[in-house]
Amino acid sequence: MLRLFFIFYIFVFCTKSFASDKEGNNFIQQLLEWKIDYKKLDEFKSGAGCMTKGSQNYQALGFSYNLADINYAKKIALQGCEQMKKKNKILSECNCEIIFINNNYIAKE
Repeated sequence: MLRLFFIFYIFVFCTKSFASDKEGNNFIQQLLEWKIDYKKLDEFKSGAGCMTKGSQNYQALGFSYNLADINYAKKIALQGCEQMKKKNKILSECNCEIIFINNNYIAKE
């Protein structure tokens, strides 16, 4: 029984880690299409995006960098995402959420 629980735990952990890495890479790849290398931007940076269910790409993105405070960086990234949603007329299909803080992917809980 203990072995079964252990195998199940490892399976869930590996699946979640793979999904998180894939979503984080999608964000970085989409920014690279605009010639923005997120990983090379200065610290105190944040990235936000919204993705509809079943989609592989973000419909709206926002990011900020080189700010004095990480909370302000998150606020600016979310505002950028919301502005892109408004410009592209994406009304309620997705919600903008923080994806990266500095170079760390933030997994949904």
